Amino acid sequence: MARGPHAAWLPWMPWSWVWQGQKKGKKRGMGISKSVIGFWVLVAAALCFLAFQWQMAADFEAEAGGPPQQRLDNATARSLRYLAAQKRREVLASAAVKSDAASEEELDEKGQGSSQNSKPQKAKPKSASSAAQALDQTKIEAAQTDLQAEPDSAPAARTDYVIELGEGSEADLLASDKKSSGRVNAQTEFGSDGEDKLSQSMEEARTPPSPDASVLDFTPAPITTIPAKPPAPPTWIHCAGQWQECVCGGRVRWGNRKTWSIIEPPEDGSKAKVMCSIDKLEDILPGDGGKHCECEVVPGSKFYLSLNPMQLPDDVAESTGSPLMASCELFESAKEAQGARPHDLTQWEAVEPFCSKAWEEAARQNPAFKAGSRQIDLGTLRKSMRARIDSRFVGNYKRLAKDGWLPRAFVNYYAGAPEGKHTLMTEELIRSVHLFSAEPIVVFHFGSVTPDYWTAERFPRLVLLHSLPLPDRSFNFNKLRSFLLSRVLTGVELDSDQFVGPGVDVMFSMTEREITKEYPIPIMPVHYYSFTRRDSPENVWWRRYCSREAGGKKYDCSAHTMRWGHAHPTWTFWALPFYGRWLRRHFRDERLPVKAGQPASNGIRVTDIPEDEDLLNVANWEERVTKQWCKYDNDRTEFREMLRWDPKQGTRCDEGTGCTDIMSDIKFYPNGAAKAFFTAHNCKDPAETKRWIDEIHKRYTKGLYPTSTIVYKRRIWNSGLELRSKFPNLACIL
Repeated sequence: MARGPHAAWLPWMPWSWVWQGQKKGKKRGMGISKSVIGFWVLVAAALCFLAFQWQMAADFEAEAGGPPQQRLDNATARSLRYLAAQKRREVLASAAVKSDAASEEELDEKGQGSSQNSKPQKAKPKSASSAAQALDQTKIEAAQTDLQAEPDSAPAARTDYVIELGEGSEADLLASDKKSSGRVNAQTEFGSDGEDKLSQSMEEARTPPSPDASVLDFTPAPITTIPAKPPAPPTWIHCAGQWQECVCGGRVRWGNRKTWSIIEPPEDGSKAKVMCSIDKLEDILPGDGGKHCECEVVPGSKFYLSLNPMQLPDDVAESTGSPLMASCELFESAKEAQGARPHDLTQWEAVEPFCSKAWEEAARQNPAFKAGSRQIDLGTLRKSMRARIDSRFVGNYKRLAKDGWLPRAFVNYYAGAPEGKHTLMTEELIRSVHLFSAEPIVVFHFGSVTPDYWTAERFPRLVLLHSLPLPDRSFNFNKLRSFLLSRVLTGVELDSDQFVGPGVDVMFSMTEREITKEYPIPIMPVHYYSFTRRDSPENVWWRRYCSREAGGKKYDCSAHTMRWGHAHPTWTFWALPFYGRWLRRHFRDERLPVKAGQPASNGIRVTDIPEDEDLLNVANWEERVTKQWCKYDNDRTEFREMLRWDPKQGTRCDEGTGCTDIMSDIKFYPNGAAKAFFTAHNCKDPAETKRWIDEIHKRYTKGLYPTSTIVYKRRIWNSGLELRSKFPNLACIL
């Protein structure tokens, strides 16, 4: 019997003490009573008995395999090992039987095939037995190895099992036991004790059961290997148009269609920043206006998910929380709804050529709608009518819109790098709207990535929408697209190089007063310069609106009906068909019909009109419109006179260019045109723009800014009505 560490000395300690005490007592002449000796004898006996009991318990636990809890775990582990061995035995036996059967079937099929080799054999559906035959041979060999391994009586060892069996496998048994005990899992410890019984059980397991033996059916399901999904290959997405900056986390390519120049990312791992212009990059496609930059991205990456949601597959875009708010399907559904509203009907009239295959088929039969070789195909046009709400601003949209339409809103469009110049310009515009207006602003993003610090908390009246830019057209035609897609009942367009000032909201009431069902035409402000044929004789539209008289030297400019307007229009929903009509003509590459008595060159090709402002002025002349706003988008520097104003001046505006009238011209404005400081233009420096806005806001809140900013003949007028009553012949209106 093994002895504890204290068993050798503990029983003899009291006797040693007594003996030493007796010896010392005799030397000193002192005696120890028998009662004291008896007491120590009893103490020693009790200690010896307790030590004996402790040692017996320790020896029993050592022989039994540990404490009760450990013995229970060991027993459970041995049971699992036994079941696993039995399972492997059944797998081997079943595989052997089915392998023989499969061999016989194969021989039979070969015999049939040799007699019918002229006919193709139809594949047979797999039966349960054929499914079992699909068991991987490597699994069978692993089972044989486990069954043949006889563990020596060595110290306890840990065995890790990686089980890849089907339903009813050992993995299920282990999982079931784990649920019941909470102590045993697929990594099971087996001690040296009880290995003889386990070996005996394994030896019995090697003997296959008789054919009629009643055993549980543990036939494994076929092994199913689920291959890991390979990472998606990188793909190219539109990053920036010509003259814009591209920010990309990978490679950048510059060009169009099949001609590209590759720009590698920085070696330090930072994002590439590329100005996509022929000033910075080689002009690999001279004369191609569709040159642009594309960015190589990896689907599923963080940068990929931060992209314009219109650049993502629909399911991915929806998963980011960016719902579709504009599409051909939505527009047509609204038009066909019972009790369709006037704005739903006018919108469908405007977008039908971009959406309807039936309209396209009918247009092919009508010479007046003949499309040219630069036509944008219908599939691309349908995509151009789609827009999504940025997930951060869905709440703003739901709060501000009514039945899918915004009653009033400013509308802006832009594209640019998140920290680029155009983005910062747009941000200052948004900030000015939140300072000086009570109405929302819709910003259409046609780029790749927007700043993550644009939030609904910071800009509670911002609705950020996303769409895709169009190929092979000037970026500025996205302005007209934004009018069609924004679903605004009354809109005021703002470019990114503008900001708004105090009193700007009067523009909405002006627009609702002037643009109606009876006058369904947008209105633009007069330009500070009167562009005529004399100024730009090479422009194609003068052949139609100021053409040379037949056989003479004079020019007939009667079709030039209005002074050049600035492309900052306002509109109501009644004017949407006007925008749709002219955008259609440009995107389908139509020609204007030749006027009677005019040469063929009179029928100008609409795609020869390069920019949005050019197209809107041609449209005004072609449709002989009669209304034009006074100048309400003055240069930012002219706001200096508004900042210098003092309440003591009253209505006087004596000094500076801000107090002067818009340049006169002989034909339309012989006495010049009035100004209104509702918005500022030519704001190209974001930092400078911020200073202008802050200074205006500072003086306005202190009462040191004029309450009305309509200026004509060096006087500040209280309203457009007062101005018109004094100057009824003034060609512009407010």
